[in-house]
Amino acid sequence: MNFLQSLNYLNSFANLERLTQGSPLQKRFLNLDRMRLLLEWAGHPEKAFFPVVIAGTKGKGSTGFFLESILSEAGIPCGFYSSPHLETPRERIRLQGRLISERCWAAGLSEIKRMLFKKRLAQAAEPFTYFEIMTLLAMLAFKAAKVRVGIFEVGLGGRLDAVNVLKAPLAVLTPIDMDHEDFLGNTLAKIAVEKAGIIHAGAEVVTAPQKFSALKVVRARVRQCHAVLHQVKGELGLQAGLFGAHQSLNAAVAQKTAVVLQARFGFVIPAAAVKRGLAKSHWPGRFEVMQGNPGIILDGAHNPVSVRALVAALKAARLKGPRVLVFGVTKDKNFKEMLRVLAGYFNEIIVTPLSDNPRGREIASMLPEAARCFKAVYPVASPEEALALACRKLAWGGWLAATGSFFLIGRLRPLVKKLP
Repeated sequence: MNFLQSLNYLNSFANLERLTQGSPLQKRFLNLDRMRLLLEWAGHPEKAFFPVVIAGTKGKGSTGFFLESILSEAGIPCGFYSSPHLETPRERIRLQGRLISERCWAAGLSEIKRMLFKKRLAQAAEPFTYFEIMTLLAMLAFKAAKVRVGIFEVGLGGRLDAVNVLKAPLAVLTPIDMDHEDFLGNTLAKIAVEKAGIIHAGAEVVTAPQKFSALKVVRARVRQCHAVLHQVKGELGLQAGLFGAHQSLNAAVAQKTAVVLQARFGFVIPAAAVKRGLAKSHWPGRFEVMQGNPGIILDGAHNPVSVRALVAALKAARLKGPRVLVFGVTKDKNFKEMLRVLAGYFNEIIVTPLSDNPRGREIASMLPEAARCFKAVYPVASPEEALALACRKLAWGGWLAATGSFFLIGRLRPLVKKLP
C-alpha cells in the first residue's frame, strides 16, 4: 500500500474516539484481549524496546514531549506515541522527535494488513479498533527504528487502554482530576483507580503531586504491586520551553522520570541533556502562538482543569488589545464549567460545532450557558466560519484564542497557517 491507501485501510477500523465517551459500544470494546492477540500474532515487537507509559488527566502529552526531548538530547534513540492528532495521524508516532515518515507508516500498515489476512481464520471475537491498530503500528515502527525507549501516552483511562498491554516497568502519572466521568467514574477515587491501573508488579512509578483521594489510591496500588513510588515535590519551578506555569510541573515530572531511568534502569542521561530537553518549545496545539494580525493562540484544553491552566497562562502572557474566544467541545465534557472559567478572561465568545465529528456538542445546547457567562455570544455553523468572524472582529489587532477540543484545533490549525 502507498500512504493514501494505508490511511484508508486504517480508517476502516472502528474508531472509538469518534464515539461519545461512555457509550455502550465503546465500553464493550475497551479491554486488552484483542491487543494481546495482536502482539502475539506480530511476534511481540514490544520486547524490542524499554516501554514507559504515561497516564493522567492533564499534561500527559507535554510530559511525554519533554521526556522525548531529554532522551533525544542524551543520544538515546526513542519513540513517542501520543494521541489525538491535529492534522495527520502521523503526528501520533514520533521517532527521535520527528513524525514517522509516510514510507515507514505505509510499510508498517502493509505489514499489519498481511498479518491479519494470514490470520483471517483465527480472527478475534470482536473486530480490532483504530487505536489498537495504531498502537501496534507504533510498536512495529519503534522496533524497526531500533529505539531503546518507547514512550506511550494512554489514550483513555489506563487500566483498559491498549497501551497498558505493555506492563511497563516505568509508569508515570500526571495530575489526576475529573474527566471522562461517564466511563472512568464519577468520583476522583474511581478515576484514580483507572489511571493507576498502569502500575504493574515491581514497577517504578513517578507521580506528579496529586489530590489526597487520588494519591491514596495510587499509594494503595503501589503497595499491592510491590512497586516503588517516586513523588515529584521539590522539583517544581523548572524553566520549561512550553509556555505556562503548568508546563513547569510537566517538566518536573519528565525530569524525575529521567532521573529514575538513569538510577534504576542504567540509562545515561547527563544533566545538560535534561536542561536542553526541557527547553524545547514546539509542541503543536499546546498554547501554540501563531503571530499575525490578529495574534492567534491554539490550545487543546478539553476539560475544566486544563482550561484553568490555559486561563492562567493567558493572564501571565499579558496580551495587549481586544481578545475573542472560539470554543467548540465534545458532548462528554463539562462544558458549563469550562465556559464559566473562560468567562473570567474573555468577554466575547464565538461558539462553533465540531462539524463532521459525531462527538461534537450541538450549538443549541451551549448557547444558554454561554449567554449567562459572556457579554457577547456569536453562534456560527463551522470552525471555518468561526475563524473568519474572529478575524473580522479583530481586523485592527488583538488576540484570538481557540480551545475546547483537540478536534477543533485540528480543524483550525491548517486554516490559520494559510492566513496572510
